[in-house]
Amino acid sequence: MNSAHPETSEEPVFIAHNSNDPAIRAAHSMAANSITNFIELVKSRDESDFLAKLRFHDPNLSEDSGEDQFLYLWLMDVYYHTEEKILSGVFFEVPESLKEWHKVGDRLGFEADDVFDWMVNTHGHVQGAYTIRATREKLSTNKEKSDYDSYIGVSSYAPIVK
Repeated sequence: MNSAHPETSEEPVFIAHNSNDPAIRAAHSMAANSITNFIELVKSRDESDFLAKLRFHDPNLSEDSGEDQFLYLWLMDVYYHTEEKILSGVFFEVPESLKEWHKVGDRLGFEADDVFDWMVNTHGHVQGAYTIRATREKLSTNKEKSDYDSYIGVSSYAPIVK
């Protein structure tokens, strides 16, 4: 995925989606059901890029709305820590509302159960990325889909194994 350059003041591009959306719920379910596949791929440490999408509480939005609000962010360079049996990943985009707690380049440890989605990108060919696929399906035109794929660095999607 392309990220905003830390040296600029550009806010990264984030696409909002409703976590109650049936397509997003199905995507999360597919990611959860295949998390062991992701961990095995991460352990392989081949030339792929390994990413995990996690849920973060947004204190500012929560305070403004009066109810818990969450953001979903991708972490890159996911690694599996065998002794601790946890994963970790690096922030490459951080929205303004979370910059008090996280910054680009920070590594964060997390449990497999915390993964909302996962993606393995091998030279543009992507496995997983279930929420990305669901979001992409909602785009109207081939140009929008092509621009979206280009932004996230995808040239093809592996078939979903059910």
